[in-house]
Amino acid sequence: MKPSTINIALLSAIAACLALLFAWFYSVRKEEYAWHHSHGGGVRPIIADITVNLGGTPIQELCQTCHSGGSRAELTKDGASPTSHPDITPHSIYELGCTACHLGEGVAADLKISHGRVGNEVRKVLSGEAVQSTCFRCHEAGPFRGAEKVWKGSRLFVENACGLCHSTGEAKGAAYGPDLSDAGSFLSLKQIQAVVENPKKVLEGSIMPKFSLSPEEIKGVSYFLKSRIKDPYYETPMMRVARRGAPEPPEKRFPVKGALSEERLLKEKKCLACHKFGEADGQVAPDLTYTAYMRSKDYVMNFLKTPGKEIPGAIMPISPATADEEGAIVRLLTKKRPIHLHGGNTDENIYMRLCQACHAAEGDGFGTIQPNLADFPRPFRDNRAFFASIPDTRIVESIEKGVPGTSMPPYGQMFDRSTIDSLIDLLFRGFIRSERKDKKVPVPPARPVQLPKIEAMRSTFKKKCARCHGAYGTGKGPDYLKYLPRPRDLTNSPYFNGLTDERIAVTIASGIPGTAMPAFAGTVTDKTIWGLVGAVRGFSHAKGAYDDGR
Repeated sequence: MKPSTINIALLSAIAACLALLFAWFYSVRKEEYAWHHSHGGGVRPIIADITVNLGGTPIQELCQTCHSGGSRAELTKDGASPTSHPDITPHSIYELGCTACHLGEGVAADLKISHGRVGNEVRKVLSGEAVQSTCFRCHEAGPFRGAEKVWKGSRLFVENACGLCHSTGEAKGAAYGPDLSDAGSFLSLKQIQAVVENPKKVLEGSIMPKFSLSPEEIKGVSYFLKSRIKDPYYETPMMRVARRGAPEPPEKRFPVKGALSEERLLKEKKCLACHKFGEADGQVAPDLTYTAYMRSKDYVMNFLKTPGKEIPGAIMPISPATADEEGAIVRLLTKKRPIHLHGGNTDENIYMRLCQACHAAEGDGFGTIQPNLADFPRPFRDNRAFFASIPDTRIVESIEKGVPGTSMPPYGQMFDRSTIDSLIDLLFRGFIRSERKDKKVPVPPARPVQLPKIEAMRSTFKKKCARCHGAYGTGKGPDYLKYLPRPRDLTNSPYFNGLTDERIAVTIASGIPGTAMPAFAGTVTDKTIWGLVGAVRGFSHAKGAYDDGR
């Protein structure tokens, strides 16, 4: 049977469409799935199969098939259009190869794979100044010509006390944060840079602070961390085993030459990498300038030794200082110096000098150092409902005596009552925007004669509270990251030691305006609310009047 004219035309049209579709697909994907020039077009038909020796490790490469003599191979209609490689004396590409500096996969024939544009791009080809990321893979860190950026990054890593939390390969360091000894073997430069720039944006729930680094400084630190690989080429296998088995002494991470004055100790021991003291400001942690008016010698010493005991959840690592140096730091911080605020003691200036780093210039709680604090600072802006629900005496007391178990310090020795009252007036006038006298303070539910057993209330706590506060009261339940301020850590003994049972009962019954803490009055009985007071006391082992008859 002869094909009809219509069928022939239809088949021709289909063939033409397929040809056009193939041509379009090829043009779109040519760059992504291109083969190297040696596979067609009559350009360099001989594959340059070269093996170089890096620290005793043979590395095979096909790179110079297209990048002859280290030239740039441009994909043009005429084939490769090379440009010369910059001078890298005393190195030679014929001895060093290409992938030692530029990364990539030297034996791959596919353009996308050979240039490392797969997966999380750990081996994506580096160019320009980013090539410095590989200098310290072959050389021990030092101020070499051509490695200025990565060397600066290594110095910034030390200056910002990153070694207090992380190890970077020379020897085992601290264990507060992930070991970065081989970060460059598993993370791309782009990934590293994103974490250095804003840790919490990339790693939700991370305790790593956001440092005040310029874009160029972020690049430098990222280059340095990209240079950290599992097996550096400058090390022999025996050197590697010895390094990994040896603990890193504090004096190696933070070398100190001879005895230091008390003033220099804060800098040399990296306190000023995070904290403010006088004119120096790390912009990461609280101001230490007037600590003598706020904290006792015992408090400061205990905080140096175990920060999380005084402020549960504090992310400050334990000081690497010796006992004598710790004593000198305590003497320096608890030595009273004249109170001098640039700009005078006006309400506005006191707020900007002493409050805004936590509570923010806008009063919304998102201050410069807020992400690095254990608890979210109380927001003032438009938080009328909260401030109307607490007595004025509590506001005054929070400023005069501080809030135990948190970063809120006491200012009662720095300012008299009239100055504190005037500052509170500013908060109401400028941020809260309501009358200070407008109050509707809730009262606690009636206390039952017989209080529920704490053990009996644990199942109720798990049903009603654990999704936010966690089954063990740590404030890290399954939903805790959904809320800011975060749920309260109920194991915080210093905080709960300062609360009455009635205050806890009011919080459970009426909730906390401006937070995710709901009111349970009306949904559970008064007896259950008082039973939950006992459960809260049980988590913190705090002193209180709650007595369930045990």
